[in-house]
Amino acid sequence: MNQLVAFFNMLWGIVLSFEFTDLLDILAISYIIYKIIQILRETRAVQLVKGLLFLLFIAFFAKILNLKTLAVMTSNILLWGPLAIVVLFQNELRRVLEHVGRAKMSGRFKNFLYSGNSENENAEFDRVVIYKVANACESMAKSRTGAIIIFERKTKLGDIIETGVEINANISEDLIQNLFFKNSPLHDGAVVIRNTKIIAASCFLPKPSKEEYISRVLGSRHRAAIGMSENSDAIVVVVSEETGFISIAEDGKLKRNLSRTDVISYLQNGLK
Repeated sequence: MNQLVAFFNMLWGIVLSFEFTDLLDILAISYIIYKIIQILRETRAVQLVKGLLFLLFIAFFAKILNLKTLAVMTSNILLWGPLAIVVLFQNELRRVLEHVGRAKMSGRFKNFLYSGNSENENAEFDRVVIYKVANACESMAKSRTGAIIIFERKTKLGDIIETGVEINANISEDLIQNLFFKNSPLHDGAVVIRNTKIIAASCFLPKPSKEEYISRVLGSRHRAAIGMSENSDAIVVVVSEETGFISIAEDGKLKRNLSRTDVISYLQNGLK
């Protein structure tokens, strides 16, 4: 009876000492755990988490039953567990940090970081580049010419550009179509657009993280586009060689069978 009274007295003491900052602390931890679950869901990391939980279960009973050797083994494994997560799942962690880094900023800090693009440059980008790319994609779709066109945004794509051939040319419909023409030496790969210029062609793109979940209907170009959009904030336009459909990948998601008007509208909203 005395133990029960002591337990309720302890709970009452916790209630009396509870402050607003404690509520904020609980909400913050809950949100972080929720986001971690969201990130880990449907990834290989889920299996590792299950394994770590199982080891915790084993370590707990090893401690209770005084199984010294087993307790030492499990404690050492759990000690190096966080390092294993960092090493094995560095791509997932990188995407999380990049997503945080791409969070919208406002005010002078944003202007300081991205002061290179003026409003006039953005207007020229919308008017000239978007329409030329949309027209070229429509023409390539009719002729069943496969293409991948990447629009660089805040995340710089220097590592992707280095895998291709430097072009650094003004954008034109004919140039885009010639780069992806089947007999062109640069047709196999992606074109990277920065501001109002084609920076590089024949660039290699990263694979998507959840390739096993992607529909088998989608070919290598669409998979590469999804992988590129997962690893950066770029907008990737894809023309299918098999179907002639135009698609757009952004943030790991793919929108298919778009018209020229759809492409123009999407790029105008996304490249502001």
